Amino acid sequence: MRPHTLVAGCLILFGILNTSGAGPANTPPWEGQYKIKPSETDRMTPADVPGPDGIVYPNWTKCGVQGGIPKIKAATSVGEFGGEPDDNIDDSAALARACEAAGKMGGGAVLLGQGTYYLDRPVTVRHDKVVIRGKGAGKTRLIFRYSVPDDSIAFYSPSAGSRVGPNTRLEMHCKPANLAKMTIMIDDKVVGTWSRSKHSGNTFNFSVYGRDAVGKLADGPHKLKGIAEYKDGTKLTGQIPIVLDSAFRDNRPVADPRAAITFAGKGTVGGKLRLADDGKRGDMKLKLRSTEGLGVGDCIRIEAPATDRWKKLTRNACKWGLYRMYELIVTGIEGKSIIVNQPLRIEFPVIDGAYIQKLVPIRRCGIEGLYLEQTENLWISGVIFYNGWNCWAKDVTVKKCGRFPVYGSSAKWCEIRDCVFDDAWFKGGGGTAYTGWDRCWDCLIENVETFKMRHAPLFQWAASGCVIRKSVFHESDGQWHAGWTNENLIEQCVIESVRGHGGYGYGMWASPPEDTAHGPNGPRNVVYNCDVSSPRAGLWMGGMNENWLILHNRFVVDSGPGVFAKTSSFDHIIKNNVFVLKDGKSPMISLTTADCIGTEVVGNKLYGGSGKLVSGKAEPVLAGDNETLPSGPAGRPTPKVPSIYEWQLTHVKRDM
Repeated sequence: MRPHTLVAGCLILFGILNTSGAGPANTPPWEGQYKIKPSETDRMTPADVPGPDGIVYPNWTKCGVQGGIPKIKAATSVGEFGGEPDDNIDDSAALARACEAAGKMGGGAVLLGQGTYYLDRPVTVRHDKVVIRGKGAGKTRLIFRYSVPDDSIAFYSPSAGSRVGPNTRLEMHCKPANLAKMTIMIDDKVVGTWSRSKHSGNTFNFSVYGRDAVGKLADGPHKLKGIAEYKDGTKLTGQIPIVLDSAFRDNRPVADPRAAITFAGKGTVGGKLRLADDGKRGDMKLKLRSTEGLGVGDCIRIEAPATDRWKKLTRNACKWGLYRMYELIVTGIEGKSIIVNQPLRIEFPVIDGAYIQKLVPIRRCGIEGLYLEQTENLWISGVIFYNGWNCWAKDVTVKKCGRFPVYGSSAKWCEIRDCVFDDAWFKGGGGTAYTGWDRCWDCLIENVETFKMRHAPLFQWAASGCVIRKSVFHESDGQWHAGWTNENLIEQCVIESVRGHGGYGYGMWASPPEDTAHGPNGPRNVVYNCDVSSPRAGLWMGGMNENWLILHNRFVVDSGPGVFAKTSSFDHIIKNNVFVLKDGKSPMISLTTADCIGTEVVGNKLYGGSGKLVSGKAEPVLAGDNETLPSGPAGRPTPKVPSIYEWQLTHVKRDM
């Protein structure tokens, strides 16, 4: 094994001391720090857990809803606000009013009875401890049928004749197929434009704010206009009367159009507080330049921006995105230092302008016991936890979502369990038909079954510490899709990858650094005791992947290697897996480039393929007890510990 270099008594920290991004062709661009032996106690941090098998894992002991999903008492019902099942009448206003009332009572469940309810507008929940609860996915049905006109554009906000102040949202909606451009005008003055880009997907909406017009046009009556232009040259238009009022401060809530039901927190508030010292992996005390405005109990987000320096180091060609983030609670303040409730999983260096910012999430909300179906091909998700902490979906079936079925976005300690997600309207790219975690931290998916998604299970954009387990994913591939995802676990899952629903055909895929849409993924992601079948390579790692743990899985591959790694994909442990390679020509593992060093290949079984265990320009640092066997069916491995997640919950203290 390559020795770890010591500088001033500590490990060279990723991205802090080694800034060149270049070196000999057979070495990664930074010194590894995640491949630790249990005996190396001086290297261990609270972010590390020595396992029962001599492997050091990430710490997943604080994952999912803290304390478990609670049983929330009923507060009211949608019927008390006029919502009745099976009458074909819009119940969205009734549901929104019921949720608002429950929130103002301090929380509680909003009950929906047996039968079918209809939502003609999105619903947004903004109060803590509000749960939407049906009688069960087989008894309570929500049909989301929001639509836009075929022959014109519609203004989602504001309503006709409304006053418009600086903070009034002006949002147009139009049919999305072949949409090229949207323009919002007041009278003949252009207020804002949107043009299609590579990743616009099934976008149908565009918004600006009154501040873009107030002060540029006189107060008083005007026409708010919208124009939608399509690839074939056709145009759709629409207009409504409004009254500009520069003194008007608009407090009218507008339902969030990102989902049929959105649980929405406020998000970040206040200024950015820069770190005074590097935030190192495992740290639970952070020194800031100032703690002004912070108090014990505050929720915070820590971020290290994707600077040119960091992108050069990681060879990241993506021009956008979020990469190094985490969310925490302040548990103490000592001068200009704060104590946080969990250890950092990656580095947050001062050289990249790392900072923290206070945030206000929505907390302890959920949706339970119902069926949700979308009738229109619009880029709207089923349920979104947006800036949500300790929120959950349980016993929910989503049929034909417009974008994501149930999804977390900037979420912490959220949970999706006992759910079924069946198909999506749009699978043409740009971020759609996913099941997983996006900008989420320490979240859990358990006992979920999906059909015809593009990418499921999935992690992307700074997701870390999340677990997806005991689930079955039909007709989709598993992905670390973008943005330096790190220390996530997929265990006891079945993934049946196919082509035809927008997946790539690999069993599991991790975006490479040269990918201008996604960028690379980070360290120590884990695949444990899974069953993966695919047309192409079982696991494809695009690069910059440090110390991934691939343990006790079965990969059944039609064509290609069991594991493919390139471009500084290094220090992995690939142990006790079964590989069934059907093409008769591929190796079990391809370490394609010379910088894929430090990998341990132990106790694996290869059925078929070329009969070669490892090929490529790099050699494993350790190889032993691997077997080559004739092509044919093979059973799954049977690890002594079926679930490393449950083992941690049983054997590791959770008092962080």
